[in-house]
Amino acid sequence: MSTRHERDNFRKHPSGHQKRLKQDKKKQYLLKQHGAFDKFLRETSILPNAENTIENNDGGKEIQNNNSDNSMESDKLINENKLGTHSTKAISFFGVVQRIYCLFSSSTGRWDILKKYCDLYTLKPLSETRWECRVNSVKALRFQLPSVIEALEEVSNTTNDPKTKSEAHSLVINELNSYEFVISLVIWYEILVEVNVVSKSLQSINMHLEVSISMLKGLIQFFEKYRNSGFHSAKITANKISEDLDINKEFKKTRKRVKKSHFSYEGPDNSIEDAELKFKYDFFNAVIDQALNSMNERFLQFNTFNNNFGFLYEIGQLKNMNNEDLMKNCKDLQNILSDGDSKDIDSIELYEELTILRNIIDDSKTALQILSLLKKMMGSFPNTYIALRIILTIPVTSATAERSFSKLKIIKNYLRNTISQDKLSKLALISIENKIAESLDYNDIIDIFASQKARKKTF
Repeated sequence: MSTRHERDNFRKHPSGHQKRLKQDKKKQYLLKQHGAFDKFLRETSILPNAENTIENNDGGKEIQNNNSDNSMESDKLINENKLGTHSTKAISFFGVVQRIYCLFSSSTGRWDILKKYCDLYTLKPLSETRWECRVNSVKALRFQLPSVIEALEEVSNTTNDPKTKSEAHSLVINELNSYEFVISLVIWYEILVEVNVVSKSLQSINMHLEVSISMLKGLIQFFEKYRNSGFHSAKITANKISEDLDINKEFKKTRKRVKKSHFSYEGPDNSIEDAELKFKYDFFNAVIDQALNSMNERFLQFNTFNNNFGFLYEIGQLKNMNNEDLMKNCKDLQNILSDGDSKDIDSIELYEELTILRNIIDDSKTALQILSLLKKMMGSFPNTYIALRIILTIPVTSATAERSFSKLKIIKNYLRNTISQDKLSKLALISIENKIAESLDYNDIIDIFASQKARKKTF
């Protein structure tokens, strides 16, 4: 019988085995070329920029290791985005927090031990979408860390389950009694508290665009200031907590990894040897940079929306705007709401309508109240009416839509698994518009339903 090598020689096209061998050789070659490519970047001054340099003890700059987690890619802040997803230490921190909650919540006896020691705050599970859950989970540990450690020690001493005993002992010795965990706890709490304030404002039903932009701008300024001085202040707070818990105030030192050079022209990797400095750049700066990228992206979206539609949110305030600026805003809005030859509004007519309307409307009226008033004017201000309808239906945030989708999980449970799509949509509409549904008179609805379903005809 012929071997695979002999059969491959007679093939007109490469077999799958040959393709895999070729791909493996290509990957190995590319891995060997990484060092040469990094050296080329350093020599051509592409790599050392503001984010990839660190200050040394002499006041100069050193090139930071390109393989570290300090260079953060911008991630969209959807659900207020996920900070620290590019930092291993940031992810492992929340893993420890979830392990503590799961250990106590999986048993009523262990939960009673926790309540005996922690009477100020209750441990909360993590949530992927709600920032408030993350704040509460970190807050319970931030202000009750000694009590949580005592509860874990009692669980470790009283339980008969080997797995539970090992888990509790491991959390106390390896995680909670670590100085890195204490300073991470302080940093995450200070970050999440500030983010949660702005997050609640953005999720409000009566969200005001200018107020939200100013709060988002203030949050960006906080992160910029916190990046410069926050690590030092967090270290002071962590030192006080560590002294109370008798924790050694030292960062974990890792063994320096020596990489073999495959080419003579490869330069050595400039890794950070100082444990504190490495923790600062791998954890603190990584989280702050990711937050700044996400907040700047969201601020740019809000600012663009405000520049296009902001002048219509407070028509009463247009009294203080000169005619040239008002005309410019109307023309810009027409360009945005135009598609080729078709356009939703006419800038000149909108300008004339707003010139009259700004003297009629009170300064305190919102855009929704003005729209309700224009409905009663029987089409006297058609362009303003169309523009207000457009800006009020554009979702600035997705919080309201997400709340609507969250209702589906409550409505379509396992008892209603075979519900039809039409009925599900109607039940979801009743649940979403629950305020309108509560104001309805059920007796009139029952009479209408009975008259439609009645089999007997009245003559």
